[in-house]
Amino acid sequence: MDRALQVDRQTLMALAGEARLLSNPPGQIPPGALAGERVSRQQGRGLNFDSLRRYQPGDDVRLIDWQATARLRSPWIRLYNEERERPVFLIVDQRLDMFFATRGQTKSVAAAKIAGLLAWRSWHDGDRMGSAVFSDTHSSLQKCRSPRLNLPIMLDDILHYNQQLPERYPDETAANVTLSSVLQHASHLIPSGAWVAVLSDFHDLDDQSEALLAALRRRCEISAFVLLDDLHLRLPSSGDLAASYQGREAAFSLSSHLKEEIQESITARLSAQEKRLTRIGIRVNQIVVAQDLIKQLQKGV
Repeated sequence: MDRALQVDRQTLMALAGEARLLSNPPGQIPPGALAGERVSRQQGRGLNFDSLRRYQPGDDVRLIDWQATARLRSPWIRLYNEERERPVFLIVDQRLDMFFATRGQTKSVAAAKIAGLLAWRSWHDGDRMGSAVFSDTHSSLQKCRSPRLNLPIMLDDILHYNQQLPERYPDETAANVTLSSVLQHASHLIPSGAWVAVLSDFHDLDDQSEALLAALRRRCEISAFVLLDDLHLRLPSSGDLAASYQGREAAFSLSSHLKEEIQESITARLSAQEKRLTRIGIRVNQIVVAQDLIKQLQKGV
């Protein structure tokens, strides 16, 4: 198996240790943090009911549990502990447009590895996790559940869709799954206050998908991981460029004018994507697939 073209189970399992190098997702309270050390960006009350105890002089009367007080005929108060869990939801693009790279690993492999890292990070933190992994023709949705239950399923989904790509690539199957359709189906599975990570090249980011992301952003934190190949930054001023895949080869001549057109087109597209996403409050992380993924994630997550 060529690990630049597809991931295997061993690779995804080995990410468990590397995931500890990542910080918590935006807004997540790190394990062991003391109350008051940092401003929480969690939505909602941020407290979980812990237990009841008898009222003592000086206790906040707002904490009195009136039902327990009436039943036991003496004042009792409700105790709370700090809510440290935040659901994590991963949206992972494994379509044919992601099966591309000029060096190193493909965008689809990089997306699969990042999804694995984020899933393992959630496992270490004990956060509920859910996912939507999709190809051009199918998708697999998992609602947020405990990491013990969902991590194996999520890794299986990532493997399944990623390993299909080399076989499907020569056929160029017509696409009927879009980013907007996945967002529409996944939205009802994403709880309010969750952290959502979208891993894609966003080639079909349109008005509908932007509207769905904006609606989701009103109740969740969202990070976009834009997977890209940096060929446009490495193009020579002139010469012949060649491409090959499983015995197939193609070549074309590059002029200085064509180089400038390619650079301007790709730079403009990436800039427009970033503006659309940041305008609705989404954190954008542009990930170059040939560079160290961990270092890039440490800067952006």
